[in-house]
Amino acid sequence: MSSSGNGQGHTDGQDDRPVEVADVVEDYLTDKGKGAEGKSGTYRRDAKRELDRFLTFLEDERPRSPTTFEELTIRDIRQYARHIATQDWTKSTKQNYYAHISAFCGWAVREGYLDENPALKSRAKEPLPEDDGRKTERQQAWSPEQRTALLEYVDEQAHEAIDEVGENRYEAIKACRDRALVYLLCFSGVRGAEVLADVADARRGRDGLRWSDVSLNDNTITVLGKKGEWSDRAVPPSAIPSLERLRSVLNPSSDDWPVFTTLSYPTLVKTFKDELVERDYTRKEAESLHRERVNDGDVSMIELCVEYDVDPPALTTHSARRILQRLTEEADIELDDDKHGYLAPHGARRGAGEVMVREFGYTEAARHLDNSEEVVREHYSHIEASERAQMAETAFQNQRPSQKDVPDQDSDG
Repeated sequence: MSSSGNGQGHTDGQDDRPVEVADVVEDYLTDKGKGAEGKSGTYRRDAKRELDRFLTFLEDERPRSPTTFEELTIRDIRQYARHIATQDWTKSTKQNYYAHISAFCGWAVREGYLDENPALKSRAKEPLPEDDGRKTERQQAWSPEQRTALLEYVDEQAHEAIDEVGENRYEAIKACRDRALVYLLCFSGVRGAEVLADVADARRGRDGLRWSDVSLNDNTITVLGKKGEWSDRAVPPSAIPSLERLRSVLNPSSDDWPVFTTLSYPTLVKTFKDELVERDYTRKEAESLHRERVNDGDVSMIELCVEYDVDPPALTTHSARRILQRLTEEADIELDDDKHGYLAPHGARRGAGEVMVREFGYTEAARHLDNSEEVVREHYSHIEASERAQMAETAFQNQRPSQKDVPDQDSDG
């Protein structure tokens, strides 16, 4: 987009060469990232993906010359909007992907690379599907029937495994971990990223809930919220016994252990050997110990980690989704959800929100979900609409004339 005035914002300030778009993307991602060096965070990850897609598109359009901010025009953005509009994505996804490009251009304005944001122009956005505010699909929310079925199934699995804990402690740990995960998601309404590890975010608080973050006596957990602030979240008493049993069966060697640990064999083997080498064991000694105790013995890798006080990695959000998919299938729970096909973590959160809104209203639901009342009202507007429908029905029923006041329609008068 051609500059106005002296155009100094469009050069690098040293040799007056135009600034190439690709050269400052990392600066933008760092500004938007989380952590001490801005290298973490879901937004950074998503923004990088969409900016890479955008740059690839521009390179395909202009193979002989790298695109600079000075060259960037409304027409370029419009063409990209048209490219997005032709993809097999939902309307909201198209709008979201375009928003990343618009945000980057807005940042470029503030940095002095652009005079104005071309992505905000109506001509640029015109090819995109119109955002009319309608919800194209209802997000998943665990129903009372689904919630009960899943809880009963994980209870049954845990009880059976605990009965055999002396023979197979690994299976007991696995069943208790899965049950505690389901109970916590179901009743606390926490976001999965608040209690599970996010591989794209290295911050403390995005590396999985630790036992030091759990207060079983106070029915609370301390998590890093969506806004990057630590807060205490309520854990209803119904979820506490599953956490207590998990801790007793796992018997973690310290409170630094994740509550929901990975049980991936390759991951645990690597973690164990690397940690022992850090303690001045030789690699050969670490491998020999693993072989004798696990391969040739009767100890599982997670038990060996407990014995040697080796903190295992936390369960990731991706692995948790796979666990819930397995549990949904094993419990034979029917879903009317073509998008997921299983009870997803965010569905537990929305289900908890449904319960809180219906029982205690939007204000208390917002507090329980660590969200604003405005957002909660928007997400659960169908509940209020349903209640208004019942109120309207009652009002019209009360205003119906009595039978004696209704004129005889067969009368000639």
